[in-house]
Amino acid sequence: MSLPWLRQSWQQLSKQLAEQQLPPSLLIRGEKGLGKLQLAQFVAKTLLCSEQQHQACNRCHSCQLFDAGAHSSVFHFSHDKPKIDDIRALTAWANQTSQLGAYKVAILSDIGALNPASNNALLKTLEEPVANTHFILINHLPFKPIPTIASRCQLLTINVPPIEQVQQWLVQQKLRLDQYFPLIHRFCNGSPLAIADFYREQQLSELQSFVEQYQLALSQQPNKLAEQISKDPLKLQWLGHCLLLSISIARGLVSETMFETFNFKAASVKALELAYQDWLDLCKQWETFPGLNLGQQLYPLISRFKD
Repeated sequence: MSLPWLRQSWQQLSKQLAEQQLPPSLLIRGEKGLGKLQLAQFVAKTLLCSEQQHQACNRCHSCQLFDAGAHSSVFHFSHDKPKIDDIRALTAWANQTSQLGAYKVAILSDIGALNPASNNALLKTLEEPVANTHFILINHLPFKPIPTIASRCQLLTINVPPIEQVQQWLVQQKLRLDQYFPLIHRFCNGSPLAIADFYREQQLSELQSFVEQYQLALSQQPNKLAEQISKDPLKLQWLGHCLLLSISIARGLVSETMFETFNFKAASVKALELAYQDWLDLCKQWETFPGLNLGQQLYPLISRFKD
């Protein structure tokens, strides 16, 4: 694996592959931007490789087909949040005989976003495993798969690497880190690939705009915080980072000189903590009901800062 923070996990999986001990269902969990999909793909490629068992050779016909996205023994959804019809298609594929080699591999991304019907259909598929068919499920934190699905998988958690390793890797990618790196590192949950994308896509101005609206909300001034999150639900995580930073600074746990834009003397620690609890509750609701109108649900949280 070219991503250094994945090497230990890969060594564990490579050993299982070499000993033909890979379980029928593998669940890879971790923050977005850690390379979970890349790891899943390399596991699948190795499993299907016709030359080696412990690591894909990258030369055989099977590896070449895999790299071209044309391997008939691989099932991978081409979009996020698969629906019930997608899971049914997966089940039908799993029951077919492999046309190339002994194994078949299905990779399912973001299973924490599955709706109840899709979860039930997937659970039934996992409960009735087909010989020589492997399922690799990917789960992005903070969301979780339903317990019955998780219990039928070997769990592999990918942890966030130390900040020093993240910095070293980013420099190797020819990225120029600036004074905003500590803030970007925090808002990207320490995930190197997410941070790299953040810099390459020049998202700093977008983050600065969001923080500005957060400042206005805490200062009890008109703001577009709810509107921004409603348009891009992923920014709900940004709000959590903002609140947690403000609480940490207020309690002296984080240097206010490093994150001075989050130091709000007017907002009480109690109001910040209540708002953060509201945020946690809202995240749980959104996990259960992905179609939730986040804009409307945010107003009680924002009202915590009113006199």
